[in-house]
Parts: sequence; structure tokens; C-alpha cells
Amino acid sequence: MGRKSKSHSDPTTSMAKKKAKAEKADEKVGGTDIISQLHPNIVIDILSRLPFNTLFSCRCVCKTWLHLLVDPSFAQLYHTRADPCIILQPTNKNRQQHLYAVHFDNTNYVLNSIVKFATETHLGMGCNVKLSLLDSCNGLILLGEMYRYQVKLDQLYVCNPITGEFVIVRPGINLTSSAMCPCLGFCPKSQVYKVVLLSKKKLVAEVNNNMVTLVYTLGEKGNGLWKSVNVGDGLLDQPKNTTFLNGIIHWVVRSHTVPQFIYSFDVEDECFRLVPPPPEFVSPDRTTWSKWGINLGVLEGRLAIVERAKGDFWCFHIWVMKDYGVQASWTKTYTMDFMMGKVKLKHYSSISQILGLCRNGDILFTHHRRNLVSFNPVNPSFKIHKIDKLCNFLMHPYIPNLSSLRDIARGEPLFNATLR
Repeated sequence: MGRKSKSHSDPTTSMAKKKAKAEKADEKVGGTDIISQLHPNIVIDILSRLPFNTLFSCRCVCKTWLHLLVDPSFAQLYHTRADPCIILQPTNKNRQQHLYAVHFDNTNYVLNSIVKFATETHLGMGCNVKLSLLDSCNGLILLGEMYRYQVKLDQLYVCNPITGEFVIVRPGINLTSSAMCPCLGFCPKSQVYKVVLLSKKKLVAEVNNNMVTLVYTLGEKGNGLWKSVNVGDGLLDQPKNTTFLNGIIHWVVRSHTVPQFIYSFDVEDECFRLVPPPPEFVSPDRTTWSKWGINLGVLEGRLAIVERAKGDFWCFHIWVMKDYGVQASWTKTYTMDFMMGKVKLKHYSSISQILGLCRNGDILFTHHRRNLVSFNPVNPSFKIHKIDKLCNFLMHPYIPNLSSLRDIARGEPLFNATLR
């Protein structure tokens, strides 16, 4: 997805050309196979339906498949068909250098769906380098060093954990440790990635026109420079957990003084906007408590809200915005009752983030950064997923992308963590 292309073009066109080129290379090293004789569209259709752990191994089958899989347009096609997948980093000291991808299929069976990346979080710079998983977007991840719960903004890295390639986000300006929220976003129109540093303040009253958001565009279009975006009047912002959808970063402002509490930043045009919440959330009797009991997520490509029911810490409601930007399109679609599911979870009042909807209809979400939980809305029940004896981890939704950063961030100095 990293290369510039027309949005209306067929993603199979460029991949078909790559297949033809790769077939010639395969013939030189010993002939072709039956699969290689299939029409390119058929091969692409087959590969795009494979689970991630199988697709991960397909790179090594032949050059034909490799050329198809690394094409940026394949990642775009795979995104529309893939089951929910997450990328996580353990927080315990003995394993925090590792990165894992977990894929959920129809059975929601995790043990056979874990991929441990060869890329480690220190990026080959030595085990004494402690980098944390800050964000993930379209197969790329943002890594940075934490100091006293703040990000050291002069040490940020964008990496593709599959290829091991990474680029150093150039400081450009005097950036030190700061209470800012680092995000990674993708522009669907211009096909570029951007690192966004959202201002983060404890008190809403501190936010004013002097606050800025910093944006760094990867590749030649960014010229290696940070750009400042001013925060306008009345657009108070206190980002904590962010949700990325259709080129827009979303977060919740938890303040009793802000009735319109869903804020967004369009990565493409670099503008702040308000997103209308459900009408029920702006009534006078709900403006205070409701913001502290909700989180945002994405379900079936739509913005979603997880809301803790008033007066019932065991019950949660899920709202989905069926028509983006239209307040009347918010619909309460699911209710999750932990007492009904008889699932034993500590810190039951906290749901971190919706991760997606599995093919079998289960809703997948994180719980207090300690558990992965799936909810079956048809036969109300919960299932806790244990991941390779991991107890605590940093976790983000993940879309596998086998494309090279050489195409995605053209013009940036490129390094490889697996070759250092």
C-alpha cells in the first residue's frame, strides 16, 4: 500500500505484471509448477484468503509468490479479507525484545496461530536498547523509547516487522521526553505514512492555541521535516488510547466540560474535527459519567464505542456508527454481560479496545492489557485466550504487510534489524 497509485485501479493489475516477471526468473532456476500456470487473478485470490501464519511461510515457496506477496497492492487486498490479527510485545523484562502476531480464524484457536517475528524490538542495536511498541498501522509499527512513562521523541522508529526493515524518524527539531501521544497513520489518497505526535495534557484548561501537533511524513514528500499543526479554538484534546479508521485517528476526551467528546485528526489533510457521539450520550444526565466508561474501536470497518452500563460494572454496550459522521446512524448493536458469561476476569470494569469481528461472529477485544477475550453475541458467552504463557503485553490491531519499506518510505535511509 505504500506506493502511490490511483485509488480506482485494480490491485491485481500490477501484481499480474510482477507474476509474469517472476515466472521468467523461476524458469531459469528449474522450471515452473502447476500453480504458476494458473491465471494471476486466481493465484492472487487464493493467496489473499490464506491465514497469516500460512501466508508468512508462502514467501519461501518460489519467486513468483514472493513477488506477488511483496507488492503493496496485495496488502490492500489482503486487508479486506483477513481475519482479525494483533501484534503484541510482552512487557516482562525477559521477553520484551520479542514481537508476536496472533491470528484468529473461524475456530478462535490461538495456539496454532502465533507467529514470532525474527525482528526484535531493539532493531539489532543491542539488547540494552529498550524500545516499546507504540502503535501499528497497515502492517507497519511505531517503536520508541519510554522514560518515566513518557516517550523520548528524539528516538522514534517505523518498522515492518515481517521484512525487518526500519527507518529512523529524524528529530529535525529539539524533541525530548514529553507527554505527547505518538501515532502512526496512513493517507489513503496520497498513499503515504505519517508519524503524528498529539499533544497530551492532564488538565483540559491547559489546552490553548499555543499547543501544536507535530506531523512527520515518511519518504520524499516529507523532506525529512516535522510540520506543526495548531490546535484551534474549542478543540480541546487529551488523547490516551487512539483508534485509526479510514485515514483518521480518533480518541476520547474524558472531561465533564466537553459534550462533544470524540475527537479526530485527519492524517491526509492534517485537520482536527469533532465526531458526533450517539444522541443518548449528550443528554445532561450522562455527560459526566459516560466518558469515563467508554472506549473506541473498529467493527467491520465502522467506528464503534464500548460503553460501560450505568450502575452495572459487569455489563457493557457496543454502539456502531453505520454511516460515518452521521450522528443518527449510531446503533446499539450488542450487550455484553460478564455475569451471564461467568468469565473470571480481574479489573472487570475496564475494556481496553475492540480488535475486530471474527468470521464466526465473535467480537474480539483486549482486557486490561492482560487478556484477549472473545464474545459470542448469539449464544452469549466469553472465551479468554492465553498466548504462549504471556501475562502482560502491549497490543495493537495488526494488518500483515509484506511490502518493502524501500517502496513505502522511498527516500528515507533504510536499515534492516535482522542483518545488523
